[in-house]
Amino acid sequence: MSDLIEVSKLTKNYGRQRGILDVTLTIQKGEVFGFLGPNGAGKTTTIRIFMGLLRPTAGSAHIGGFDCWQQSTEAKRLIGYLPGEFTFDPGLTGAQILSYLGHLRGGVDQNYLKQLVERLDVDPSKRFRAYSRGNKQKIGLIQAFMHQPELLILDEPTSGLDPLNQQEFYKMIAETHQAGRTVFLSSHILPEVEHTCQRVGIIREGELVQIS
Repeated sequence: MSDLIEVSKLTKNYGRQRGILDVTLTIQKGEVFGFLGPNGAGKTTTIRIFMGLLRPTAGSAHIGGFDCWQQSTEAKRLIGYLPGEFTFDPGLTGAQILSYLGHLRGGVDQNYLKQLVERLDVDPSKRFRAYSRGNKQKIGLIQAFMHQPELLILDEPTSGLDPLNQQEFYKMIAETHQAGRTVFLSSHILPEVEHTCQRVGIIREGELVQIS
């Protein structure tokens, strides 16, 4: 297998606030990789650099051979992304949000989209403002999965989900892995990472302290 994500001495300095320091790792195509650490450890900073939302102070991150900052548009074509808190226009319905994001992707398989909606048991006719925290998270998960991307980047994906939906999410991750696609899953919950991931990187106070 070849490497899909390549990170070398990645550093983000916020001045007095902690960022990340010299993070180096590689993730192979088809791997489910867990990024584990307490809140504030640097997980979201790393992901935002992957998504081209933050410019690194030093070092580099590449996805599919594309530099995450200089070639962020090309890199993002490979990615399905769930941020730590998924928000959208509160006046749009779930169906309108998914339709809009699907068109941005050039269209998605409508049968697969319907399956995701049914599996996660969400009503797409409601407006985003009317959703509970858990249902907003479901819409976020659906939009990340619906175009069956080469790489899923998921930041605290089970936040707000009830136990039944968590189990359904774990099945979706297993299916993604079986299909040969890659997952980068950020979490502060050890059992979740142990349940879903093949390898785990532990980040603490901005430094990657262990990969196992």
